[in-house]
Amino acid sequence: MNTQFPHDDPLFVSWEYASEERLVKRNEAYRRYVTGPNAEDVAYAAVQETAPRRVLEAGCGTGEFAERVRDGVGAEVVACDVSPRMVTLTADRGIEAVACNIERLPFDDASFDLAVANWVLYHVADPRRAAAEIARVLRPGGRLVAATMGVGHMRELWDELGDRSTEGLTFWSENGEDVLRSAFAHVECRGASGTMEFPTRQSVREFVAATSNRAHLSGGVERLSEPFTTSVAFVVYVAETAR
Repeated sequence: MNTQFPHDDPLFVSWEYASEERLVKRNEAYRRYVTGPNAEDVAYAAVQETAPRRVLEAGCGTGEFAERVRDGVGAEVVACDVSPRMVTLTADRGIEAVACNIERLPFDDASFDLAVANWVLYHVADPRRAAAEIARVLRPGGRLVAATMGVGHMRELWDELGDRSTEGLTFWSENGEDVLRSAFAHVECRGASGTMEFPTRQSVREFVAATSNRAHLSGGVERLSEPFTTSVAFVVYVAETAR
């Protein structure tokens, strides 16, 4: 069975991010159960390296990462998201947030030192156009930090449940560098792979139920071993504009 989510379908994106419950549950599971490099931490370290003064987070979600950058780096952070609900949640954290499409950013040229686009570029209709827009709003020598999924992400779990690991994205480990090189002068890929150990079948069930179009597979969790371990594969791209 193939239940790959329509990652760049506008209707899917609108539905998936109209509320935060599923996203929050998935993120909490990753933070609690993953052993190995944490992709969020890898992305945050890439932000810290340049000590940016003004940061754009494109596709901000609930605003947790934007808040971390503001408080930890001391940067002025502006956030945007296509979801009005995510914009509201981010603004509630005291961060300037606007609703917009990443392919048409409402910001001036060269107005940010750094941009973040974590787990978002595979949701836009044209990732190359989105990359070009992000590059446009960055100053010369500005940096983009963009996390996404890699080959075999959670393969063991989805195999056991009769599905297959997420693949063929418009922006992931197999094509992300090519996408970004269309707009950036330098692109580096940093790995963040590890394992995810769910302590109980119930913890697996809660995670699967919080996924988008794989929630119906949660009934198959009963046959899994306990604890259950699966691989996780993320990559973090660090791209820079020409100086």
